[in-house]
Amino acid sequence: MNLYPLKGLPQQKQLWSWISYDVANQSFTLIVNTLLFSVFFTDVVVTSKGNENQLWSITFGASMLLAALASPIAGAAADERAWKKEGLIVTGFICAIFTCLLALIQPGQVWLAMLLYIPANFAFSVGENFLASFLPSLARQDQVGRVSGFSWGCAYAAALFLLCVTAAAIVGFGLKDQPRPFFVFAGVWFLAFMIPVMLWLKEPELNRPEHPGKNLLTVGFVRLGETLRHLKGYRDLATLLLASLFYGTGMSVVVFFASNLAKEYGFKDVERVIFLAVITVSGIIGTIIPMLFQDRVGHRRSTVVLLVVWILAAVSFAFYAYRHEVFVAAGGDPEGFIKWPLWVIGNLLGFGLGSLGSANRAFVGYLAPPDRAAEVFGLWGMMFKLAAIMTFPFAYARDKLGTPQALVLLAGFLIVGLILTFLVNEKRGHAAAQSGVL
Repeated sequence: MNLYPLKGLPQQKQLWSWISYDVANQSFTLIVNTLLFSVFFTDVVVTSKGNENQLWSITFGASMLLAALASPIAGAAADERAWKKEGLIVTGFICAIFTCLLALIQPGQVWLAMLLYIPANFAFSVGENFLASFLPSLARQDQVGRVSGFSWGCAYAAALFLLCVTAAAIVGFGLKDQPRPFFVFAGVWFLAFMIPVMLWLKEPELNRPEHPGKNLLTVGFVRLGETLRHLKGYRDLATLLLASLFYGTGMSVVVFFASNLAKEYGFKDVERVIFLAVITVSGIIGTIIPMLFQDRVGHRRSTVVLLVVWILAAVSFAFYAYRHEVFVAAGGDPEGFIKWPLWVIGNLLGFGLGSLGSANRAFVGYLAPPDRAAEVFGLWGMMFKLAAIMTFPFAYARDKLGTPQALVLLAGFLIVGLILTFLVNEKRGHAAAQSGVL
């Protein structure tokens, strides 16, 4: 077994500079979106209680709606003008600066929180699309699973390190309930790990512009229209993108509500950090699956297996939440309910998040026409941004009906994604991508 998955691949410096951006944006994914900002927003910023989950979902959803609208246009324009690297750097800088500014927010300043968080998350989300669009130019079609999985694994390792730093700072420096220094740290981390991107990542060569003389916005709309018209010739890619919308909802719920859910079931600050660290370790293990097996076993088969794991985890979580409600209704102490099942479920969710995220990115890269990579990944990004917006029904169901019912709804989204994935023919889809019809 080769302990260095990138051994023998060309463009080593390019690959590592590309991976460094996956490491860079983990500070925003983990510290801001997963660990601290959602709790900070609902517990500190929103002072009138009762609708804090809905306000958080609206804030998050607004940023994702903007990103969903911009992603395919930005991707199409980037393909036309060879603007992927510039787009990646610009969005990275915007995200990092606004992340640092989150430290200025005080209790009751809901609008300021929205004005700072929305552009930060918007830039982060669009930047993810630019990053993914480099994949077809960095790896052969039979290597995308390995490269994507290794990069995702490095990102999870960075997340684990960030969790350790956060836990140490909370305990060692008494920063409990003081998230503002961590927001500044997250922004600085992002900027630092963008340096290799600026120095060594190269823009894929552009043969010639297809629409010379037109501005980028016009080009974006024109190329997007062409892509959508011709997607009927790429039905497997289109089906996969639609499936991504549904199971992307599950991934968004884990990222944006994991910390809140852990708190609901009695996890204190440090315990919550440890819980998320365990999920992160499971995510690292999960990335090994696509890295080692996806290119050989097949993209669809790998994705189906991982979706089944996630569906089982979601259903188990719903049952746990139901039993917790019954226990509390019978007069039990909410914090006295057994927690070990939640640790098991958390590991399954973390494993699925790491493996499914990497596997899906590689699957889309396998079905994407190489000369339209940014465009296709712009559509892919749009699906995941719309999936994030679909967390609003989850938040609404959780506030109005309860957590068990919300988790059953989540399992339903995953099942729809599984059914759609079964309809994808990866061999036919790959052949269509290589024919260059789009």
